[in-house]
Amino acid sequence: MTSPLFRLCPGALTLILAGALACSGPSTMEKAEASVVDDSAQAVVADDDEPAVEDGATEEPAVTEHDSHDHAENAPGHHDHAFKNPEDYVDRWNSPERDLWQRPAAVVEAMQIEPGMHVADIGAGTGYFIPHLIGQVGPEGLVYAVDMEDAMLRYIDDEAEARGWVNVETVEARADASGLEPESVDRILSVNTWHHIPEREAYARHLASRLRPGGSVWIVDYDKESPQGPPAQHRMTPEQIIAELEAGGFEAELHELQLERQFLVVGRLPE
Repeated sequence: MTSPLFRLCPGALTLILAGALACSGPSTMEKAEASVVDDSAQAVVADDDEPAVEDGATEEPAVTEHDSHDHAENAPGHHDHAFKNPEDYVDRWNSPERDLWQRPAAVVEAMQIEPGMHVADIGAGTGYFIPHLIGQVGPEGLVYAVDMEDAMLRYIDDEAEARGWVNVETVEARADASGLEPESVDRILSVNTWHHIPEREAYARHLASRLRPGGSVWIVDYDKESPQGPPAQHRMTPEQIIAELEAGGFEAELHELQLERQFLVVGRLPE
């Protein structure tokens, strides 16, 4: 909401956002319970890049991390959560149970990634989406795991070495830039991270400059009714994100893919 600007990973972005960026992702695109300070109150963080309202909350909702790119938590803006110990989150963020509602294979399939493409996961966190992206780009392609949190990037580097991910490269992002080179990628994925970005229209322009002609950006975020995710005041509608992407030079729309707790918006550069 897996470092994300940042270096690379899925679901745990300590966000990697450029332009106005702050992730997999997500960021650090899933989190279970960890104590975090949110503006004036202490919130309980669970899985997800951003805090989610806990069941039964009556006043200011408690925060629970998003179950996607939890990297978003380290995104700039309203939630400045640090995730220094990936091992504390990986069991929750990369849990198989997350697949049931996150539908990572369906999200990646919708992106129409072709073998040999270069793809970036902004807010990669603990790398939840990386195996799915690698499977699509193939041995000739490349996946950039982008995040602001160095610990998440190191975790992904270690995972890449242990699992033989030779075509994964971590990228350290900062609040206003993804760390990606101009016109270097064909697809950009951002899970549970977009709402963390403080200057989203500027960031959209930044991402547009990092895409190759005909490239596209894919944004997954929590809907208003989701049982988890950021506090209500920080949740966005698809229409808001579409407008921000259009201001950045994209042709944007709500994708037809149905997700249990989230929505998917795609922004495409004109051919």
